[in-house]
Amino acid sequence: MEFNFKSHCALALIIRLILIAYSDFHDKYFSVPYTDIDYKVYTDASRFLLNGKSPYERHTYRYTPLLALILTPNILLHSSFGKILFSVIDIIIGILMKHILMRGQCNDKTSGICALVWLYCPLTIVISTRGNADSVAVILVLVTLKYLVSNQPFLSGIIHGISVHFRLYPIAFSLAMYLSMSSNNFFPNIRQLKLVSGCIFSLGLCTFVGYYLYGYEFLYESLFYHLIRKDARHNFSAYFYMQYLSIGEKELFFVKLLRILPPVILLIALSIRYSRKKDLPFAMFTQAMVMVTYNSVVTSQYFFWYLSLLPLCLPYIKMTVRRFMILFAIWIGSQGLWLLDAYALEFGGFNSFQSIWISSLIFFVVNVKIIVEIINKYNNSEIV
Repeated sequence: MEFNFKSHCALALIIRLILIAYSDFHDKYFSVPYTDIDYKVYTDASRFLLNGKSPYERHTYRYTPLLALILTPNILLHSSFGKILFSVIDIIIGILMKHILMRGQCNDKTSGICALVWLYCPLTIVISTRGNADSVAVILVLVTLKYLVSNQPFLSGIIHGISVHFRLYPIAFSLAMYLSMSSNNFFPNIRQLKLVSGCIFSLGLCTFVGYYLYGYEFLYESLFYHLIRKDARHNFSAYFYMQYLSIGEKELFFVKLLRILPPVILLIALSIRYSRKKDLPFAMFTQAMVMVTYNSVVTSQYFFWYLSLLPLCLPYIKMTVRRFMILFAIWIGSQGLWLLDAYALEFGGFNSFQSIWISSLIFFVVNVKIIVEIINKYNNSEIV
């Protein structure tokens, strides 16, 4: 299986490289571009950086300056460097998944097949080849998990701090990670202290360097903006229409509380329910899905957050292939319904905001249904 898995990794990379080559042709001759608009934002920020300016001079660049630094070869070497980098990272993610599953005592065949789910997932392939950088955030999360299951809590904490600096969403996994290192004692043990200290050190250092170089602008664009973001543009979130109708109005406190409280309660409950070390990947998967489902802004690349953790849970979800495919088809179908309404708005000129909102509500219900079914079918008491 080892040789075969390597062959699959090579094939998965070739598929991505072909799509990257095609993207240049598509962007040149089609009105709807293949390349993600965010990729152009990253590249522009890198150009500002090379010119000795702040990457935040590029309007809508709201990421760590580290990303602009990593993508400077977009300017120096070739415009597709970042897409190739993200695609290579996709393959490394698949290898990491196989390694983590085998550390969890899955056999070679099962771990390899589960990793292939990531490598050949159409959404994974398209998002990375379009130039979205979320694969970098994903690999940081998986490296954090790798060191946790390898009993290296301080190093895991270091990587976790970097991952939170790079993309805020991994902070939601912190409690689950912390509890997984516990031996049910009241006081924190040495492993928990190492995890926390490593995280504080790396996150604090990254924040200090960013603030030293770019001041408050760095804090606002890469941190505060994401905490107070209110996006009135149409997106998959069930809250988008409310935000669209309340443009320019201050959100009432009790409305904000009703929006934030349910996912927070669920995240804490999942951390406690799946506090065993061997349940940690499942805790993180369900937490990621809750975060995305209940978020006030939901875009396709957010699906990366939980799709990257699903393969680590597949051996322990006791669901038939038929049922799994039905749920997957419903999930894809509900997205297609939303995309149809969004296309009518953007390219047909129809006022389909209410229809998009209804599609968003359907997508929300579908996601909740899937979370509930997966939790009910989860059983990590058996070794595969």
